[in-house]
Amino acid sequence: MMINWFKVPTNPRLAWLYFLIFAGTYSGLCVFGARTANDNVLSLIWPANAFMLGMLVRFPLLALPLGWVACLAGFTIAVPIMGYGLMTSAGLAAYNFGVVAIGYVLLSGVDRADQRLQRLTSVFYLLFAVGAASLFAGIVGSILVGPLFYDPAAVSSFRYWFSVELLNQLAFLPMVLSYPEGRKWGRRQLPQLTVHDQAPIIVFVLSAVTGIVFGGAGALAFPVPALLWCATSYRVFLTALLTFVFCIWVIMATTLGYIDVSHVDQSLVLSISMGAALISLGPLIISTTTATRSEILDQLRHLATEREIVANELDHRIKNLFALVNGLINLSARGKPEMKPLADTLTSRLGALHRAHGLIRTETASSGAREALTSLKEVIGVLLRPYEGAEDKHVVVDGDEVFINGGIITPLALVFHELATNSTKYGALSDPDGSLSVHISRGGDDLRIKWTERAPVKKGYADTADSGFGSKLLDLIINEQLQGSYARICTEGGMDIEIILPGKLFSDVPSNPSILSS
Repeated sequence: MMINWFKVPTNPRLAWLYFLIFAGTYSGLCVFGARTANDNVLSLIWPANAFMLGMLVRFPLLALPLGWVACLAGFTIAVPIMGYGLMTSAGLAAYNFGVVAIGYVLLSGVDRADQRLQRLTSVFYLLFAVGAASLFAGIVGSILVGPLFYDPAAVSSFRYWFSVELLNQLAFLPMVLSYPEGRKWGRRQLPQLTVHDQAPIIVFVLSAVTGIVFGGAGALAFPVPALLWCATSYRVFLTALLTFVFCIWVIMATTLGYIDVSHVDQSLVLSISMGAALISLGPLIISTTTATRSEILDQLRHLATEREIVANELDHRIKNLFALVNGLINLSARGKPEMKPLADTLTSRLGALHRAHGLIRTETASSGAREALTSLKEVIGVLLRPYEGAEDKHVVVDGDEVFINGGIITPLALVFHELATNSTKYGALSDPDGSLSVHISRGGDDLRIKWTERAPVKKGYADTADSGFGSKLLDLIINEQLQGSYARICTEGGMDIEIILPGKLFSDVPSNPSILSS
């Protein structure tokens, strides 16, 4: 039967099974911690407290009072096996549960995402809680437990208990806190079977073996670069698992003599192990940062997809609206020959306006269209064609022939569409006798586009041009997005706008097919 720790069981018997497994595991880890002592370097591995703290924080079901009682019962069962006296066992129990209580109070007060090491601030909260618990361990352990696992001649009581607790918490706790919930073992949670995905772990193992072969204190740092590589490649849980392996490897390689370090004593091993534990914070920070960045990118991709769906639906409805208006015009003119010229003019202008609208959606076209080069004069001409007179052409686009790719058609189309809209309301395009010219000239490092309107300017045109939406749009696109500049001069006889854009955005050589021909 698969145990789901994340779901509160409705069956009371299943709930008791959870607490029984929890208590049994804690009892076994207490015995393991006591039995790892040896004559050379006494016990440095005491995972029981980190396990209990991680389970209480990670799984709220176990944080109920029954979970604490279960662990106390598990510790009581482990006492005879560990072989300690009554006073020593009582002091050790006060030490263990005090450490866990302090860590739990501090970690339970932070956001759930920080508890699971899913944010940039998560490691800070973890280190703060672990540091406070280890400080308690150093003080209480030296008073209540004394030299139970260490040699007083080699290391002080406070230093030993503080260092051992900090070492074990930093090595074990991140694994428990970042354990994936339920079935959420994503594709990147564990490495795939390809060599490319497994390369960081392979290099990590090889660097550890190389360190043992070369020997010396410096060999302990051999796996660190590979560990950082793993942190950028895998999710937090697997990174925490590998940092745990690194800490255990450092302890085992030092105490068992695989790394040739002269005068091995408990003080040296404590120092080296503490260094390894603190080094392991680096990969955890990188991994949480990468996880946060990936989450933000996923959200941005999701928002972009939603925006594209909405934009496509809006584009579809606008096309239907154009078709509907054209149909209504033709239907209204049917049977009325005198209305046919007006109907033809309206449908022609609506068609031109429809094609101009299509330019606003060019950027979402296929990659082939984005790479094609299109005449800038042709783009501007398409945008201004709906505003041309039926007989006399009072819109002129001339100058140098330059070409742009599909990637910047949309921002430029937005700019000229906005200028044309304002001119239709207030400027030359609103006056039957008005004229509009757009002149394009290419210099050495820039391209200049001069927009010239000649017609009596209506009241409010200057204010709208300077402070309205169009001004903000031009600032955003020309100044920020395209890294150019523009200047506007409003006189009684018209409006002059000069736009200066980087020459690197344009090409003198055309490319087929053209976006406008699609």
